[in-house]
Amino acid sequence: MAQQEQAKHIVHRLIPAGDTCATCHKAIYDQWKASPHAANGVECTVCHGETTAKDFAAVPAFSTCDSCHTDQVAQLKSDPFMAGRTCVSCHQAHVFVEHKKPAPPAK
Repeated sequence: MAQQEQAKHIVHRLIPAGDTCATCHKAIYDQWKASPHAANGVECTVCHGETTAKDFAAVPAFSTCDSCHTDQVAQLKSDPFMAGRTCVSCHQAHVFVEHKKPAPPAK
């Protein structure tokens, strides 16, 4: 599912006491658990919102990434090659690895 400028909101059922997102979304949870987001404590609700909220986002808005990744989103928006693309064009929402710019050549 592609990321949008606006979030795709859905009505999510209440999570029964004792259950977590992983109860129903085990594969996605396992993918997230191995990601930099998990390593940095970015839990499901940071991007999707609370499941009890009317604005629970099945697919978070592009602005959700911007709240933590301001520099990267600004760069993406300013690059003509990336026109029409969003974070998830290259980085799957729950399966991604951190990448770093190569170090400048030693002089």
